[in-house]
Amino acid sequence: MSVQQAQIVATSASLTTLRLQLARPLRTGEAPALRGFFGRQFEDEVLMHNHGPNDQLVYQYPRVQFKVLDRFAYLIGINEGAELLQRLWLDIDQTRIGNEELEVLQSDLQTESSTIEVTDEPLRYRFVTPWLALNQKNFHEYTQSRSQSFRREKLDRTLVGNCLGMCKSLGIHLADRITADCSGLHSIKTTLKGQGMIGFIGTFSINLHLPNHLGLGKSVSRGFGTIERKVS
Repeated sequence: MSVQQAQIVATSASLTTLRLQLARPLRTGEAPALRGFFGRQFEDEVLMHNHGPNDQLVYQYPRVQFKVLDRFAYLIGINEGAELLQRLWLDIDQTRIGNEELEVLQSDLQTESSTIEVTDEPLRYRFVTPWLALNQKNFHEYTQSRSQSFRREKLDRTLVGNCLGMCKSLGIHLADRITADCSGLHSIKTTLKGQGMIGFIGTFSINLHLPNHLGLGKSVSRGFGTIERKVS
């Protein structure tokens, strides 16, 4: 179990969820193509593609995230991204996946304010899309170790770090330390930009209230690391 000190005071985030029913059901792996389309369609909106002047990458927790869940296209906006999706919503009537134009048959927009704060007891979540936890360095450390406790601790610490990094980027300060337990996760093979990767799916627990469908880890704007709360 990983423990790390955070700062004081809890706050919340504004969320907008835009669900699009397209002319055909989508596959989970088409989320990056969805992001590519909207990044080109709204190239003047930095939050849609995270590239600034001279194509410089904007290093922050992505304010707009593109996902495929239950065969629907989802755009999740956080804070400034939430406001942006509300403004652009009615301008979205078609998409393009590869060379295929897909009409938007129906779109549903939901807005909410969600508290992100430390909880007294751990809450259970599941990754509904692969969590890309490992960078090049800790990938080798993880795969070369035969110690299950070392691997577990590596994932626990990484998840805590992902959550603290997200909170810092969103200007959210936590009232206490957070702990994570990733023993319910298992590894799967996935791809990112044509490269083979190891991702993790399954359940985890953490004493942090998180909104459904936020992403954690690497490439969350492309749909990776999407979480859902487990109620049971």
